[in-house]
Amino acid sequence: MQQSMENWIDRLGDNPIPVMQHTIENLARLCDADVPIHELVGLVETDPGLTVQVVRTCTTSSHSSMRAEVTSVQQALMMMGVEKLKRLPATLPTVEKKLKGPAQQHVLKTFSIAYHAARQSTAWAKARRDMLPDEVTAATLLHFLGEMVLSIYAPELLDKIYKMRTEDHIASEEAQYIVLGFTLDQLSLEIANRWNLPPLVKDALHAENARYPRAYSIMLAVQLARHAAFDWYSPKMNILYKETAEWLDKPMSVLIRETHKLAVAAARDSEFYNVIPSAALLLSTKIETGEQTNTGTQTTSQSSTGICLIPQRAVMQETVNKLKALPDKTKDLHEVIDIAMQGLHDGIGLNRVVFAIYDKTKNILKAYTIAGADNNPVFGQFYVDMDKKNIFTYMTTKVQAVWINDTTREKYGPLIPEALTKITSSENFFSMSVVLNNKLFGLFYADRHTSDCHLDQNSYGYFKAICMQTIQAMQRMPGLHP
Repeated sequence: MQQSMENWIDRLGDNPIPVMQHTIENLARLCDADVPIHELVGLVETDPGLTVQVVRTCTTSSHSSMRAEVTSVQQALMMMGVEKLKRLPATLPTVEKKLKGPAQQHVLKTFSIAYHAARQSTAWAKARRDMLPDEVTAATLLHFLGEMVLSIYAPELLDKIYKMRTEDHIASEEAQYIVLGFTLDQLSLEIANRWNLPPLVKDALHAENARYPRAYSIMLAVQLARHAAFDWYSPKMNILYKETAEWLDKPMSVLIRETHKLAVAAARDSEFYNVIPSAALLLSTKIETGEQTNTGTQTTSQSSTGICLIPQRAVMQETVNKLKALPDKTKDLHEVIDIAMQGLHDGIGLNRVVFAIYDKTKNILKAYTIAGADNNPVFGQFYVDMDKKNIFTYMTTKVQAVWINDTTREKYGPLIPEALTKITSSENFFSMSVVLNNKLFGLFYADRHTSDCHLDQNSYGYFKAICMQTIQAMQRMPGLHP
């Protein structure tokens, strides 16, 4: 039986994430030697568990001077001071003593992937002349809280997720949803909210924030590190290389070479994890050319899988009931959209769902919230340019729905924005405009994203029904009308 996120967080309670014995011993030695705080930063950042603890200590402290916004390890250490830091090792459990067997191995592997991701994102932040790259480092390490918690308390569930990903070729986020009922990033976000972790941590856990450079860099690095832990030469890695190279304005061959060198450096600096690092998988017999493999330049990430999300009628009905029961004067747009997204994703079983809101100033529809995108930084940039005539510009004066499929594509295909097709890599989707007082407010988009899971007439009917209930709830909201 699946447990809710609340159950997992209650299980975690106030317990710290275990840290590495190697780090604790070196921290004690350096503190005794009275080295400057800045010399301790690098040591702490090699241990994701300790990074979690020092940042959390400051963000959850009841002492007023300790509740200032802490966004990096250096800030946290300076706030704590050497004396408090000296006492810290005695209060923390270690991975080696606290955990055994699969739990220990999963935590160490998660630490390894998190540290690799942090090294990549930090290097990219510096390349882009980020004023505070150490904030990116901390946010990347903390991004993996969900995996850390599952590694400690339920490593067997992570085994199921990895098996579905590697053997059944199911997208990681969908595998997580099938096994857990939620995603690891959602769990990380809930913990980050409860622990008052830095804003950048939370920003990078919302796929729709891919339009912001710092969050985007973390998303790219996290995805790269996660995929590298399985296969450096997969089509998905080629997509990530291409997107990162374009973003950093570097030739792809240069980006690949730098990425591989940094992976080796991260593995060398974290040898004490005693797990096989991602860099070891670079010793593949495949020839690195620095260019796309035989997948060509196509950027589709559509997967083939025999398992599709199963519609849950109870969730659909609950969604409709919740939307109808919302008070007439509710002012919480997040609540309304969250209810709708759950019904569309969990209830109907639509793999990827977006609610895009209309930005009058820029005349674009941009992602407000996204579900089921596997924290994909490319899909997270979902937007529709309304300056140019397209299928959506014809849906701005009244609520309209469209289903793009093999039958309708001949008629509507030329009107689908090329930029949107590049972002979604999907030829079949549902969409419905949200029009309030005869003015465009937003747009719902949904697809199944996999070659084996098809959209159907029943799902289209359910999609329109939930969207209409959501629009009616919005119409009752004061001050919302454009």
